[in-house]
Amino acid sequence: MQLLPALPTGVNLDHVGLFADDLSHTARQYEALGFLLTPQSQHSRPPTPDAPISLRGTANRCAMLQQGYIELLGVVDPGLDTLGVPEALARYEGLHILAFGLRDADTEQARLKATGFEPGRTILERRVDLPDGSDVARFIQVRPDASQLPEGRVFMLQHETPELVWQPRYLTHPNTAIALAETTVAVSNLDEAAARYERFLGCAAQAGPGYRLFTLTHGALRLVTPEYLHAVAPDARVPALPFPAACTVTVASLERAVTHLNAHAVPFQSCPGGIRIAPKNAGGMTLVFQESI
Repeated sequence: MQLLPALPTGVNLDHVGLFADDLSHTARQYEALGFLLTPQSQHSRPPTPDAPISLRGTANRCAMLQQGYIELLGVVDPGLDTLGVPEALARYEGLHILAFGLRDADTEQARLKATGFEPGRTILERRVDLPDGSDVARFIQVRPDASQLPEGRVFMLQHETPELVWQPRYLTHPNTAIALAETTVAVSNLDEAAARYERFLGCAAQAGPGYRLFTLTHGALRLVTPEYLHAVAPDARVPALPFPAACTVTVASLERAVTHLNAHAVPFQSCPGGIRIAPKNAGGMTLVFQESI
């Protein structure tokens, strides 16, 4: 029997989110990459915590992993509230959401206030399919003002109903993906950005040439210079800085991942420790597969 992943006790890399011009097209790309995606789920958010569910104009499909997940998000009803997604897509298609998981939203919100952030709190909901019907997944989002973390839509997230999100039937993938290992963000001022994220994440960064690495309870955030990004992801086209550019997914078998990519005619390149898929074949984001140790 496959067990649900244990929720960690500290801040972790919960998920990354791609904004797609055409959600169906990007979903087909990720299926060709070897991910089993969840059914499409439309977002909703009560105007107040006690109000009825209100549908929004966006929806997602997700690649759920044993640790973390990749969210593919697009507009499905432009007549409803699209939550600023079209405006973000006007800048670029690709990685926009950096979501960090937590256990206690109250504690983290208080800590962020104490370290100089101005975090807002939002209740999020979306209906998810179950083997015997459906239910509403609930989340608490704690998000500082966008001006304080301009690297994307950066927030912390408490899962109220993790059993609805991490359903065992969606955790096994043809490419053997098991974990969201790292996300990479290019910034113009490495030291300044690292100092902000040390306050936000509550941990120190490991410094290296051209990067600062935050190792979390699970997953990691790597802030990099544009030169470092070009060296490790030469196909990335930076529309502006800061720019969330890439993520690394751990697979159980790199050989099986390669076999799947070849069978679906998805081009890739070798890179240190794994293989790299160019943004044009991964929804606008550089995607790296590395084998678990």
